[in-house]
Order: sequence, then structure tokens, then C-alpha cells
Amino acid sequence: MVASNPAAPVALSFGAIDDLIYSARLGDVDALKEDIAKLSTENQVPASSIIRSAIDTEDESEGGTGACLLHWPAANGNVELLKYILQTLTSEVSPSSQEYTAFLNSRNYTGNTPLHWAALNTHLDCVKALVEAGADISLKNDAGHDALFLAERADWSAADDDDDDDDNEEQDTEMEIEIKEDGQNKQENGDEQEKPAPPPTKARLVVEWLLGCDKGAGFENPSAGSGTSN
Repeated sequence: MVASNPAAPVALSFGAIDDLIYSARLGDVDALKEDIAKLSTENQVPASSIIRSAIDTEDESEGGTGACLLHWPAANGNVELLKYILQTLTSEVSPSSQEYTAFLNSRNYTGNTPLHWAALNTHLDCVKALVEAGADISLKNDAGHDALFLAERADWSAADDDDDDDDNEEQDTEMEIEIKEDGQNKQENGDEQEKPAPPPTKARLVVEWLLGCDKGAGFENPSAGSGTSN
């Protein structure tokens, strides 16, 4: 695990952590609330301490990720679960405290924060919730990339996929015309219409929001050239 991550407030058993992570990955808010309440009572600590202690510390060679509970709803786009975790934290831990900030920006084994995962998977609502809660958008993972770059890269991938789809559609059209060609199906030059601009991808919406938010001031769009923030 990355050394800058905070120490767990409570030494939870591997089984307890596994159950919490399972509910978080599944997106089962009720089960997670129940498990947290039970462990909170057993250990006589606030719910926020249980949340901050549920870190996947299993060795990476055994499938461990180093992720905290925030990573899973961020990655899966479960904004309801994400907001529950954030609200529970802020009700018991000051948002200006080091403990809160460190957990919010917790890094997994590859240096990715929950914001990295939300941006990579193009979940705008989760990106907004994390940034508005205080997540640092300038943090870079072990590959040297921040959340903005990961969202931009996802947008490039989506654009490439769209180009492939367009090529396939053109080929299908050509084949169809070829098969039906009898002098009546040939298109005249004036019949072709310009295609409307495609709507922005989910990734592009994330990029634009990150650039436009208060914390995005000073960041340069990665697609604008080589002089990026990454």
C-alpha cells in the first residue's frame, strides 16, 4: 500500500473487511449500513472509523487492490452509496481535518484515488460528489496521470470506437447498394446530407466538468497539446 495513506483507526479482521468490501462492490447500501453499524457497536467506535478502516490490504499477488470503501462506488457509478459514505464521514469527521482529506484521497496499489476510478469509468455524478467533498483533482497515480487525463483518455477510446462503427456502417451501406444496384439505387451527389455532430461522450462530459469546476482552474485540456498538466 502507498505509504502516504493513513493508518486504519481500527484493526478489523480480514473477514470483516472482506464483507464490507463485498457490499460496497455489490452496491448494497442496506447491507453495508448494517455491517458498519454492527462493527461500530462491537468495537465501540463511530461508524466513520469503521469506514476508514476497511482497506483492502490483501497482497497484490493474491488479488488485493489497496482500495478503500470509496473506490468501489466511484468505480461502479453508485452515487447513492458514495454519498452515504461521504455523509457518514462528514457527520463525524471534520472535512478540514487531515484524517478526512487523507481518506478521501486514499490511493490503491497503483496510486489511483477514488476520483481516478470515477473519472476513468466516466461516472460524472461520482466525480462531482468526490470533488465537491474535497477530492484533490491534481493528484497523479503511479503512471503520472491525474483524473483529468484518465477521463480524456477514455474519451479518446470512445471516439476511436465511434470511428470504427462509422466505418462499419459505411461498408454495410456500400454492400447494400451493391447488392441492390439496378440503376435505381445509385445516390446522386446532391442527395447526401451532412451527419449531425454526435453528442458528447460521457468521458467528454467528465473532462469538461473537471476543467470548468473551481478546482479545475489552471488545468489545461489534455487534448489541447503536449503542454498538459500530466
